Amino acid sequence: MITVLIVDDEKPAREELEFLLKKIPGISIHGIVDGGYEALELVEKSMPDLVFLDIKMPEMNGFEVAEKFQLNDTPPGIIFTTAYDKFAIKAFEINALDYILKPFSRERLEKSIERFLSHCKSEKEHDYNTISKLIEKIQQHESSPKHITIPQGEHFKPILIDNIVAVAAAGRDVEIMTLEGSFNHSKSITFMDELLDSEIFFRCHRGYIINLNHIKKIDIWFNNTYQLEMVTVMEKIPVSRSYISKFREIMAIS
Repeated sequence: MITVLIVDDEKPAREELEFLLKKIPGISIHGIVDGGYEALELVEKSMPDLVFLDIKMPEMNGFEVAEKFQLNDTPPGIIFTTAYDKFAIKAFEINALDYILKPFSRERLEKSIERFLSHCKSEKEHDYNTISKLIEKIQQHESSPKHITIPQGEHFKPILIDNIVAVAAAGRDVEIMTLEGSFNHSKSITFMDELLDSEIFFRCHRGYIINLNHIKKIDIWFNNTYQLEMVTVMEKIPVSRSYISKFREIMAIS
């Protein structure tokens, strides 16, 4: 019999998980709590085998709770529950952490429990503090603006951030090159660099920011630098020596 603790700050999620787990043979639910501090107290007292642990909780997120679990002599197994999108799921897969997406399904729960049983004696440790910082970065990504709005005479032009191909400095202003054309904006290149999501946009030159998803071709230039051919942009954009090392790392150029 596997003893289980459910930790989630949302009542519907707790009830859904409890309902599904009760249908799986060999599972005994020893506790249901709505926060990290209650989870820590209950784990210390009852020592469950497995914890279904929500990530996005107030006061203490799931990774912070998981990190504190490791201080116990016999820390429980952990299956994270999350509503994050595929962007965030890569973090779990890279760190070999098990997770289930909301809304839950019995089939996925059963697979996670089977995985727990087959690896329950594994000695592998995880740096939950590092992963927690990664999740904070993911949350910043999710909360970043989806549009930028540019004044144009007596009206405003909304531009979808994902449609921005590149940004070029134009004196104190910038030229924003998009999939539908170019637009001037009275903001600095530094302002745009701080605004745009660093997971997608890269400052490749003091005068240019490019959208990594819109690179069409990378040409080798002199002194082992590169010129970038971007979608819908006529001019080639340079990658200066100051940014070449980071660019090679991001693009996995060996």
